[in-house]
Amino acid sequence: MENSVTSGVAKTGQTAKDAGNILSSKLEDARSDAGTVVKAGARRVRSIGQQGLDAISDAVNQARDAASDASDSVIDYTKKNPITALAIAAASGALLYAAVKALLPSRD
Repeated sequence: MENSVTSGVAKTGQTAKDAGNILSSKLEDARSDAGTVVKAGARRVRSIGQQGLDAISDAVNQARDAASDASDSVIDYTKKNPITALAIAAASGALLYAAVKALLPSRD
């Protein structure tokens, strides 16, 4: 009888040890999978961030080019038509002055 109890305890101990090994293996697999998922997510976030920065850089370059083109156009027009350009500038200044004057409250 004692032999059978000892054998049962040994089998139970071995079964518990085997279950612990299986659980440890499963836990290590899950940890490894989680690390892979986190790394893939981080790469994706980095890639999306880089795409955003590239898009902003492209937009800034386009705006700079448009401003440069407009500036060149204004300079060319002014060189070809100095009197008209001066009249347009004076009219724009008067209009801006009138708009500011109309928007500011009276000091009375």
